Amino acid sequence: MADRQLRKRIRLELQELGVQPPLRIDELRSALAAQRDRPILIRRVPLPMPGPVGFWLDLPDADVIVVQERTTQLHQDHIILHELCHLKADGPQASPWGDLTPGFGLEGGRCSYLDKEECQVEKAATIIMEWASVLEQVGPPPAADPAVRSVNLALGDRQGWL
Repeated sequence: MADRQLRKRIRLELQELGVQPPLRIDELRSALAAQRDRPILIRRVPLPMPGPVGFWLDLPDADVIVVQERTTQLHQDHIILHELCHLKADGPQASPWGDLTPGFGLEGGRCSYLDKEECQVEKAATIIMEWASVLEQVGPPPAADPAVRSVNLALGDRQGWL
């Protein structure tokens, strides 16, 4: 998928989820959890290095995103967005994690972006992160009143995702 098409698709999907700028990852997580009708939990743990910095566990009662805690907050946010994009796409989880997740019977685990789907998910996470960062820097803080926020969004000239 071309970048322009991907940006348009992301914009539409964020709008469908009711996510409004400035982007808060926890709000995106909550909206996606509501859409999927199951909790999405974030767990920050000290993962072995070198190795994956994050992964998604598709458990029977919840989705769990595991994130490397020994990295910057910005990197953790990107990892979470990457995994949320997998959930939105309902993509595969990849190869067995062995001793990292004993007894879960997981499939998957990619550490490179040679896979086309993995590359698309990475691009999507990067696009969302860029939009969130730019809007945080140039936009006014959101109004507390949802009605005022709607008017500001309708009248605002925001570039990017909404």
